[in-house]
Amino acid sequence: MNKGIFTYGLLQYHHSQILGEVLNIGLLVYFPHVKKLAFICPEKLIRLRFAYPNVPDKTIKAYFKYFDSRVSELNANPEIFADYDLSKSLQVFVEKEFLQPDSSALQFGNYRTSVLYTEDVNYLTNQLYNLYFSVFQFQENIAKRVDESVLLNKYKKLLKEFSHQNTAIKENNKFHFDYSIEPNAGSKIKFDVAWKENDHLHLVKPVSFDLTRQDTITKKAYQYYGQFLDLQSVANEKDYVFDVLLAKPKAKNLSKAYDNAIRLLEKPKGVNLIENDDLNAYSKITAESALI
Repeated sequence: MNKGIFTYGLLQYHHSQILGEVLNIGLLVYFPHVKKLAFICPEKLIRLRFAYPNVPDKTIKAYFKYFDSRVSELNANPEIFADYDLSKSLQVFVEKEFLQPDSSALQFGNYRTSVLYTEDVNYLTNQLYNLYFSVFQFQENIAKRVDESVLLNKYKKLLKEFSHQNTAIKENNKFHFDYSIEPNAGSKIKFDVAWKENDHLHLVKPVSFDLTRQDTITKKAYQYYGQFLDLQSVANEKDYVFDVLLAKPKAKNLSKAYDNAIRLLEKPKGVNLIENDDLNAYSKITAESALI
């Protein structure tokens, strides 16, 4: 069996056989080097519903659940794969073990072979998901994405609640908005909020990883990692603490990229990461230290 390739077939929704309209809504992949199958599909069918408002999405999701279950069954019994030459043709296997070809709306087709450029199955499935299905999330993510402004507004709202203020929060000698530091002559770096706690000055920066692609999460993580690394000496000298308010990606397939980003940002000294579950407690500490 050739360990240098993997094969996959697209699950397609055929809305009209006459018009030949087709949308890719799933992917069945076989990895010969580990003798494993993977079924990949979008979490939500927003693009499909946008194209065809009357699409039977509950039926399609039931098929998704069945395919997931069938993949688990087959992976638990890999001896079944020996009956098929999956490295050359996935089609016969799919037609016998998953879905027989007929004239229904759901059909597997467009079988492809690709070079196994890494043995990391999770990385490959993430890449395939982004290639075929990130477009399903685009419209929804644009509307509901938690960006830096959303994070900052939530923090400010919590500060107002914990400080028991009915009016806008005012700056004082312990609390500032749009606070700038000068690590080097002629260079300024702005932080959205700064507040003092004993001898430490906390500098608050919201950073959202609620993105749609693994590479953009990685690039953003390295950008801030480099910035905080460059600020190490001035942080030690001035007793700065960099408080980073975080937003996770909504897409489950990006969890690994987010975890890697967190591990990277934890490395520089003086960086304090605040995820959504910790934001209430952090806001209360801010209010009690700098506002009340």
